[in-house]
Amino acid sequence: MKNTLSVCHHCYRHVPAIKFEKDNSIWLRKTCPEHGESTHLVEPDAEFYNSYNYERHALGSYFIEITNRCNLACPHCYQMPDNQSVDPEVTRIIEDIKSWPDDGLPIAICGAEPTTRKDLPDIIKKIQALPGKPRSLMILTNGVNLSNYDYAKKFAELEGVRWTFGLNHTDYQGPVVRKKQMQGIKNCIDLGLVIKNISYTLLNMSQLEDCINELVDLGQGYCEAYRIRCGADIGRAPNAKQIYLSDLMKATEEICKKNEYTFEKFNYGNRAHYCVEINGLPARIIQWPDATTLDLSEVQTESIADIIPGKPPSPLVHQVILRDGAINKGLPLLDTIPQEWIDNYGGIND
Repeated sequence: MKNTLSVCHHCYRHVPAIKFEKDNSIWLRKTCPEHGESTHLVEPDAEFYNSYNYERHALGSYFIEITNRCNLACPHCYQMPDNQSVDPEVTRIIEDIKSWPDDGLPIAICGAEPTTRKDLPDIIKKIQALPGKPRSLMILTNGVNLSNYDYAKKFAELEGVRWTFGLNHTDYQGPVVRKKQMQGIKNCIDLGLVIKNISYTLLNMSQLEDCINELVDLGQGYCEAYRIRCGADIGRAPNAKQIYLSDLMKATEEICKKNEYTFEKFNYGNRAHYCVEINGLPARIIQWPDATTLDLSEVQTESIADIIPGKPPSPLVHQVILRDGAINKGLPLLDTIPQEWIDNYGGIND
């Protein structure tokens, strides 16, 4: 049993919580002064959970949203895009970044879909022209607009930019969208653009084998690493069955054995990411956390940035809050964070 900090999944207030083991499973019990006590299953396999060596990290990157528009409507998406929304002015984006610490940490440019902005290359140039320590940039995209070679070519002259492609099972949008996404990846490779990750998101376990087969077919040379993540119980599918990391790991290993792919576990990463190699390809098996089971002492400490007032946003809690937007109606995190967490912003000591 251990004491920790979580968030109420109703009002998003920071609340005290206790994590404990019962019936060979891991549970989280938390108490909100407004919504009372609730208990949630974190991981059904306590042995797997307790054997997993995860790393703690100092603050690793910042996220900035440049649009809430998107050209797709993925079932799992936590962003819930609004194509009638007005994009923030470039000057506001730059002023936000200028207000951040001059620490040289990378910036992840996201949306909804950042490539819906025709001025994305100019935004990148303006960010890179800012004074202070240089920052590398990561663009999170579905890749559809990059299927236009002339558009993709606009990024070829930009250095210090990497891309993460989010792919889904072909059942999500069908073969036409998938063809455009794969053409976008090919264009990036032909133009010398650096693809850091190709991420597959599953709506259910029946899609796992197709994703594994495709990444094995793609093989080396397409990206630095692959990611397979479960997107159940989020976005437009809030009632989908939850997929736990232990289940995903076991199923991945079984599929690799069935198809005679090599499978190696490295038993490190962070609490939601398990690092593996599939047929020699570096990959991460990922369970997206959600607000019901969030333990802020066991996630990457870069996520702490999201709960510190006045600090720039970073990945994990940022995604949790957006992901549950359909439930929380866009409620912000309430400022009830204990001072000791604020004092240790950027790296909580165990």
